Amino acid sequence: MQPGMDTSKPSWSGGAERDVGLVDRIRRALQSKDIDALAGLYADSAVLEEVSSLNPPAHPLVLEGREAILERFRNEILRDPVSGWARQLKAVEIVDAIETDDALAFTEVRTYEAGDQAIAQHLARKRQGRIERDRVVVAWDAD
Repeated sequence: MQPGMDTSKPSWSGGAERDVGLVDRIRRALQSKDIDALAGLYADSAVLEEVSSLNPPAHPLVLEGREAILERFRNEILRDPVSGWARQLKAVEIVDAIETDDALAFTEVRTYEAGDQAIAQHLARKRQGRIERDRVVVAWDAD
């Protein structure tokens, strides 16, 4: 091996493969609907940048700090983003995930009791086992 050569190997998840690392912890927190545990995977000074139909690329929602991210998760995951009404989360699936020593990317598919779905595509940097910066694109059913 040559000096300076990157030896980190990406870890793909999905199918029958065993999940490891942060992606697996995110999956467990989402599937158990534990919003506090999910927010706990973010660094104290983490930044979350969200783009959606409500927050277009020219004006993304930018949150700084774990507490602000926790509050957003409580509002986004358990409430309708347009009308604000509470909704019951039926299931969450993580698909197309990849994780390296310093980054991860995954697609989160949420299904609600009413049958509507939301999809969030995350691209995140991590440091010391926690998410440091998360860029996410979110889309949801209009009805």
